Amino acid sequence: MEPLSNKKIRLIPYGMSDFARIRRENRYYVDKTMFIPMLEEFKFQTFLRPRRYGKSLMLNMLAAYYDIAYKQRFDELFGGLYIGKNPTEERNQYLIMQFDFSKVDPDYTKTQKSFNELVLDTLIQFANKYKNLLPEGTVENISDQKESNDAFTKLTRIVQLAGLQIYVLIDEYDNFANTLLADSETNYKDLTHGDGFFRLFFNNLKAATNKNDAAVSRIMISGVTPLTLSDVTSGYNIGKNISMRSSFNSLVGFTETEFRQMLEYYRDVTGVFNHSIDQLIEITKPWYDNNCFSEDAVNQERMYNSDMALFFVDSYIQKGGQIPEKMVDTNITSDYNKMAKLIRFEKNFGEKTSLIQRINNDGQIYNQIEEEFALKDLDRYENLVSLMYYMGLLSIGGYDTGDTLLIVPNATVRQQYFMYMVRNYDVLISWKTDDNVMTDLGRGLAKRGEHEPFFRYIAGCMSDVSNIKDFNNQGESFVKGFFLCQFGTNLNYFISFTEHYFGHGYSDIYLKPRLGTAHAYVIELKYVKHSATEAEVNAKLEEARAQLPKYISDKNLLTEAKDGGWTLHPIILVFKGWELARYEGR
Repeated sequence: MEPLSNKKIRLIPYGMSDFARIRRENRYYVDKTMFIPMLEEFKFQTFLRPRRYGKSLMLNMLAAYYDIAYKQRFDELFGGLYIGKNPTEERNQYLIMQFDFSKVDPDYTKTQKSFNELVLDTLIQFANKYKNLLPEGTVENISDQKESNDAFTKLTRIVQLAGLQIYVLIDEYDNFANTLLADSETNYKDLTHGDGFFRLFFNNLKAATNKNDAAVSRIMISGVTPLTLSDVTSGYNIGKNISMRSSFNSLVGFTETEFRQMLEYYRDVTGVFNHSIDQLIEITKPWYDNNCFSEDAVNQERMYNSDMALFFVDSYIQKGGQIPEKMVDTNITSDYNKMAKLIRFEKNFGEKTSLIQRINNDGQIYNQIEEEFALKDLDRYENLVSLMYYMGLLSIGGYDTGDTLLIVPNATVRQQYFMYMVRNYDVLISWKTDDNVMTDLGRGLAKRGEHEPFFRYIAGCMSDVSNIKDFNNQGESFVKGFFLCQFGTNLNYFISFTEHYFGHGYSDIYLKPRLGTAHAYVIELKYVKHSATEAEVNAKLEEARAQLPKYISDKNLLTEAKDGGWTLHPIILVFKGWELARYEGR
């Protein structure tokens, strides 16, 4: 292989959304320009995806393609890409007006002022950028305005009279609104209802599209959920939500094919890879993959979170071809925690928390995805589930005649459920494990196959709080949830699966080893009430004894264990209330 120093390696654009800079610096770019002709079919679009999927980069790519000011740079920016070879008639035909609402201060006492200043600054920058195309004095005219809505109206009229057209791009339209909603419904309503300034902005945006030779010819709005647009819908109801169209399923994020090509490139140019591409796919897929955003795309390639994938490649190369111990970027964890606040977890196990616990334990739920719902509708079960889907906490796993199977897509998202549930357990029953003890026992579980001390320790912690709550109605669910939370938040050695299919049924918990872990666990968990008889306890034990051998003999599992060098451990846990009444394992 040619020495590393002699090669011009494309840098990894981790954390970058500046398309022009990525292309100018010859960084690695996954070509998404083939979607441009399809996007042109819709004048006014809304595109929703969870955070950190590459929406900002996509918008910046569109800005560079359509910007009249970038006409002379077309070959530099798009040479070698699909659209560079197949340009549309509309390339470099627009004045680009681009807003980034993630920069609006979500502090309610500052939000209106911050929004006004951001919009004004954007409009002044727009007037300066295109001052050679606009009438003399436009910059001064707009700079003199104090109110952003007045400035927007004046500027769009000037552009209209000049016979020019604007493409409006709005990035993270609901970022600050979601933060407001998480903290205060009242403040959120002030923003989106009545005469709120945000509602007025969308009123004016719509008005700029509905006149002869209107100034605003195209609009693309990106965000996370449809909630805020639904609440301002009377001010803006012209957009076409393209988020769930199968043709745009891979508009952002990476398909496995795209991710594989990236890995192959860096393997060839760096020479530091200690694993095959297939091994790296196997390692990353449970953490970053398995996202689907259209019911009609369930048979297409599922999507990797692009930010997570880039994080992994960057970390792997920096570590000289070693698998990172932490597979999740702390920034992503922070994002999911912020979004989880929108679920409105209670101070007790109310209906909403029970729903989340059910998803946490089962790993799936059936529900229709609502494309539009307002704040007032969030008390409806199907809308709350839909909100979780838009936030990335659920993904489409299948579709059958009106019933959409929504699944927890991967281990990264599952960790957010675990952390959520741990907070609720702590609040409700003040139940905690000792982190130092869990670390020692977890290492024994993973490295030496010492399973009984680990499971009995958790069971003992449960027994200590048994006099506080019985939970006879949902006992098995709570016990199972306790164990799942411990695997998800305290152990770095496994990827935990719940209701994992093994050919002859679904195991309660499957602990799949991460690379370097030599022991795997298939766990069958049974539960009876405190008042159950010994005969009832033994009946559950026999039921588990009949089920577990079928799971542990699954051909795929045995092949996986052989290839990975794992020791398979079947474990039976039978709880009588909070107490571990029967334990079997080898």
